Amino acid sequence: MCRVLGITNFDFARHRDIVARFCELARTGVVMAEDPPGHEDGWGLAFYEEGRLVVHKSGASLLEETDRVFGILSAAKTSPVMILHLRKSAWTNTSNTRHAHPFHHDNTVFFHNGVVYDYQGLISDIDLPGLKADARDTEVLFYHFMSGKPGDLGRAFLDTVALIRQKYNYSALNCLFSDGVKFFAYRDFVREPDYYSLYKACSDNSWLISSEPLDAAIRWEMMAQEEFLVIELCHR
Repeated sequence: MCRVLGITNFDFARHRDIVARFCELARTGVVMAEDPPGHEDGWGLAFYEEGRLVVHKSGASLLEETDRVFGILSAAKTSPVMILHLRKSAWTNTSNTRHAHPFHHDNTVFFHNGVVYDYQGLISDIDLPGLKADARDTEVLFYHFMSGKPGDLGRAFLDTVALIRQKYNYSALNCLFSDGVKFFAYRDFVREPDYYSLYKACSDNSWLISSEPLDAAIRWEMMAQEEFLVIELCHR
C-alpha cells in the first residue's frame, strides 16, 4: 500500500517542485481508514541514463533521505522517464531495502501499489531465473509476467492481470513500469477507490502519473478502472 509517481521527459530543473511535493506524501499521503499515517517503509527510484536502467532504493523513510534522492536526480538531470515509489508495507518484517520497490530484470523495472494476498499460487508458472525464496506479492507478480510473451511486455502484463483477476484475491494492481522504450501505467482495484487512486496529467510535453495530484496548476484526471496507458518514450 504505497504512493507512486512517474514522469516522462523528466527534467530535474523543471520537475523539482513536483518531486518535492511527492516526497512530502511520505508524511501526508492518503492512507486507508484503519491505517496509521505515513508511507515510510522504504522508497525506490528508477530512471534511464543513455538507455541503461538506473535503480536506487532504501528501506529507510524518504523523510530521512530526501536529500539523497534530490542529489541523485540533480546529477542525472534528465531521463526519458523517472519513477519514484513510497512504500507502506503490507507484510511483516519487510521494511528493508531488499523488499523496497522497484523490482527489475535487465532493463525492465516495476512498481506496484496494492496487495495480491495469495500470490504463492503464481510461483509455479514462473520460469524466469532469479526469483528469491523470500519474494512477496509484487516481486512474484513481476516475475510472472516477465516469464510471459517475449517481446510484448504490455500483453504479458495484461495476461498476468487477467489470471489474477480470475483466480486470486487482491486489493489493487496499480502499477507503473518501463523497459526504457515504453512507459506503462495501470489502475485496478477491488476496494478503497479513494486510496487506490491513480491520476494522469499531461503538462509541458510530459506525462505525469501519480497516486495523488501534486500541483493545482495542472489538470489531473483520475484513471478509470482497468485503464492501461502505454506511452512511447522520447530519447534525446
